[in-house]
Amino acid sequence: MNRVRNKMQGFLWRYVLVVLIGLSILEWEGIAPLIEKFCDGLALISGHLVQLFDSNIALEFPNVLRHKNTNFAIAVSKECSGLSAVWLLSAAILVFATSRQNKLIGIFLGFLILQLVNVIRLISLVYAGGFLPDWFDMIHLQFFPILLHFIALLLFGSWLIFQDKKYAL
Repeated sequence: MNRVRNKMQGFLWRYVLVVLIGLSILEWEGIAPLIEKFCDGLALISGHLVQLFDSNIALEFPNVLRHKNTNFAIAVSKECSGLSAVWLLSAAILVFATSRQNKLIGIFLGFLILQLVNVIRLISLVYAGGFLPDWFDMIHLQFFPILLHFIALLLFGSWLIFQDKKYAL
């Protein structure tokens, strides 16, 4: 029992350390241009995807999505990148005792899934701002961040289930 508790405590301490390092890097000004380009890419993907079913959403380069009928727009910024949720998931995977290949697969798939959810989130925010303006702040600042981080937690749990039993805590 003590062995499991010690391993769990070790995991938690390593996780907190890796999370703090990663989130500090995300705040570092030296990486800001890369994050800005990433956000531009998210806006581009979101704009092209939504135009497959609604031509009322316009992409105004480099990172603004605008609903033509309501004139509501969002700018995809660092806070909209979803990278904090990606990092929380990646940190948990990185400090877990498993093979490098399993870690890379988990981080890659987690990144893709979280960014897919994030693109859906960005598109939804354009509609929410235009059609539910009284609810926009709650949807933008509370609902979607909680949802994105909850999905990261579910992804980590799912990833754990698929790990080989010999790597268990």
